Amino acid sequence: MRLREVVAVLEGHPPPTLPEGTEAISEAGLTAILGAPPGLLSGRRALLEHAARRQAVLERLMAFGTVLPALTGVCLTPAEAATALAANSPRLRQELRRLAGRVQFQVLVHWETGLVPTRTDPEETAEELRLRFARRIAEALARVAEEHVNLPLRDDMLANQALLLPESRTDELDRSLEQIDALWTEGLRIRQIGPSPPVSFASLTFSRVSSSAIRRARRRFGLEGPVDPIRLRALRRHLLLSAAEAERAAILDAAEVLDLLTRCASSGGDLHLIRIWSEGHAVPTSLEVAA
Repeated sequence: MRLREVVAVLEGHPPPTLPEGTEAISEAGLTAILGAPPGLLSGRRALLEHAARRQAVLERLMAFGTVLPALTGVCLTPAEAATALAANSPRLRQELRRLAGRVQFQVLVHWETGLVPTRTDPEETAEELRLRFARRIAEALARVAEEHVNLPLRDDMLANQALLLPESRTDELDRSLEQIDALWTEGLRIRQIGPSPPVSFASLTFSRVSSSAIRRARRRFGLEGPVDPIRLRALRRHLLLSAAEAERAAILDAAEVLDLLTRCASSGGDLHLIRIWSEGHAVPTSLEVAA
């Protein structure tokens, strides 16, 4: 069966109208939106055009609820996508509910290096001024965002951040940008991109679970035959409490593989484990959000 690129996952039934070139696969109360795979494209221009079309699809899907985007280039057959939805449904629902009502903005702040702003301290150097502006900008954005990711900076940039915030607080973001602009109105250029799905905070990637990975997981937990989820949870807790810290990641990975089997033991096809990718490490603005 043909491969298709996974664009996004939504909760519930397929949208009543789909963006051109996409199809919907539904399973376990979730819907995967599939599109043309980028592997059929060649050349930088074609890839950029594909990325722009993909972003347009993601933004159109936002009208139908919370959108979990997938990383570019994740390709499955429709049958594999359906199995992956069923196998990973608890994790997907957990992430969809965490992100419900939240959107991403990107804020870029450039400064005109050829201009010299008025300094309150005549002995302040240009570098000290740049750092002071950068701190004030970061503070203004942190007040409105639940999480943020620092993106790469060029020499003429004071800030390049992806922000995750509730849709209800977009007015607060506008006020924060006004405060930033007031720092140096004639010398700062502010660009705001969004709202968009949380591509920098929760993009999906799908990893095929090999038969050898299943065998290793079974050996680690000492399990053969059908996997009982209650026993699996008890064994996972026991192993984590008794293991050295360096072994805990492998225990959790093995538990995820076996947990997948409890939901798709009779699927008959390849199993795919969903991972949640974040650009860098999303930084919560408070310990409460982190908890």
